[in-house]
Amino acid sequence: MIRDLTVGFQKAQEKFPSIIQDNYKLKEGVYIRLKLEQDWESQSAAFEQNHVIIVRKEEEPQNVELLNWFKCRDYLSSLLEMNKSVDPKKQVHSNNPFTLFMKKEVFLGEKQGGKYTSQENIKRYLLATGSDPVRQKWLEMIPGNKNGKDNSQFFQASEYGVMLSYLDSDERLQLIEKITEWYHNNLTALTAYIGQLPFKNYVKLFFTLDSPTSGLTCKQIYAFEYVLYTIPKIFNSNDYNQLVVAELVGLPNIDMTMNSKKPFLEHKTMRSQAPERVTLQQAMLAKQTTEWLAAAKPSYVTNKIGYESGFIPPTGHLPPEGTFHVYMDGKYNELYGFENVPFPPTTTVQVEWLNILQLKDPAGDEKYYGTIQNSEALQKTISSKFFRGRMNHSFILNEPDVKAGEFTALMVALYLQSRQAFHDWFYKGTTVSLRGIFAKVTFRLLVEQFIHVETSRIAELADAFNLRLSIQMAIDDKGGKRMADRIKETVNSLRDKLVSEGLVVCANDEEFYFMAGQLAYYLINQSRTQKITGEMYEPFLRAKNGHQLKKRLEEAYMLYKHEIFSGYRRFNQAFSLVLGYVPETDNQGSARELLLAGIFADNLLFEKNAKGVE
Repeated sequence: MIRDLTVGFQKAQEKFPSIIQDNYKLKEGVYIRLKLEQDWESQSAAFEQNHVIIVRKEEEPQNVELLNWFKCRDYLSSLLEMNKSVDPKKQVHSNNPFTLFMKKEVFLGEKQGGKYTSQENIKRYLLATGSDPVRQKWLEMIPGNKNGKDNSQFFQASEYGVMLSYLDSDERLQLIEKITEWYHNNLTALTAYIGQLPFKNYVKLFFTLDSPTSGLTCKQIYAFEYVLYTIPKIFNSNDYNQLVVAELVGLPNIDMTMNSKKPFLEHKTMRSQAPERVTLQQAMLAKQTTEWLAAAKPSYVTNKIGYESGFIPPTGHLPPEGTFHVYMDGKYNELYGFENVPFPPTTTVQVEWLNILQLKDPAGDEKYYGTIQNSEALQKTISSKFFRGRMNHSFILNEPDVKAGEFTALMVALYLQSRQAFHDWFYKGTTVSLRGIFAKVTFRLLVEQFIHVETSRIAELADAFNLRLSIQMAIDDKGGKRMADRIKETVNSLRDKLVSEGLVVCANDEEFYFMAGQLAYYLINQSRTQKITGEMYEPFLRAKNGHQLKKRLEEAYMLYKHEIFSGYRRFNQAFSLVLGYVPETDNQGSARELLLAGIFADNLLFEKNAKGVE
């Protein structure tokens, strides 16, 4: 997955070498720059000019130059992961002798049950950064000798030779000795001073050198130390390293694990146990790409990254490109979701939300919904109307919980069945996978909410019904256009028949089922119960055919006939229309859809005629 991203990232890095540092974020804590040549008392007076305090969710300090100084060195001094710590006890979280990263409570000695003092932690850590332990890590990278060939000098002849020479230099040894002495003489006073500062999480100390004798600048020394730490730990495990055509390859560390507890990827029956091997350069590039992704893109959302434009701001006209859809976990900086999509990063989604049921607003005017202009607004609307707000953010990786009276087991099943198709539409702009399931899934969601979700209101579900048909038409579903036209024609025809003084009959099954829904709504609303729920409509929706549906309507009439004026023409005509017609189709499919439309639509039995009387 990461390998696909590295191509675009490498091109961006060539144009903008500081692309990682430009997006790098410091962790919460106090950052202090120290001079190795001076004791703490001498430099404490200039403390304000040599420290920053980073507070989570607050703006960064205004001293940009100092902030960038810390960002650069903090990046070069950070661990790849805690399992690859330099300190064997994992109390110190930096990677070289010139820095010291410790949790506040550990540094100040406030940790409950702490086994070691800060001085002991520092001594152990500095010993681990010595030349012998570091050189041993490099030697462990080289695979076992074959055919009697000695590969121990492999790195000395490579681009890393100069850094290994620096590792063995007298100057580095002397600097570590000076740092050890500095902590011995100044740690107590420094700890007391830091203990008075208002900060949380980390204490991070950075030594700066005024005049290195080796000709290396302070920044170059940090860069050398970064390589000395990183390269021996860049692979997942050095057990799988091989030399191929004078090049070292190994098991990648990003999104891959083959330790003893999770050996899932190991090839058990092949000569090669590792499922994949990459070069040092590829492994380093994958690490940097992941770091940029974690810093530059929001976590816990699906990020759309163009093959080229996703890494750097587009300059001029870019050729047609595809998109990487990446979901990044923010805690461990791991990829949880990845797709390489042959569609451009920007998608155009527009839905005109029509009032097909001819609903009225509180003022009595026909409702107007407007147009949903983009995929973000569409996702939010669909999530609200059909999934009770569960289809937000990176829903493709989420599974909502069942909650009685709020989100039923069937709604969870429908969510899981359709989330990939909705994701394809919202994030890729394609409706191919949605067309075949949209009508069925959304209809079942409406019925389920209507009957089993306690907080559902008919007005809200009627809006959702309008949205459903509008979307069907927008995704080129001919069934949506046909149903919308049938509802419109049916409403107009029935409106005329209800005020007719002569004998009227249903012209077709559409009129029968729609009128049955209108009657069901009218009869249930004669109930004097304080709360009318969707569950009261369940007998009508569960009726298998027209005969059962008419029987349910007759039963409801017997319950509420005392509330209905016997001479009410509209009701009498409606009841006559339904009872006098024998439908050809059962109460399923489009027939059931028309029944629900009749329940949700503006009710014709409550309309007033031109003279203002019912």
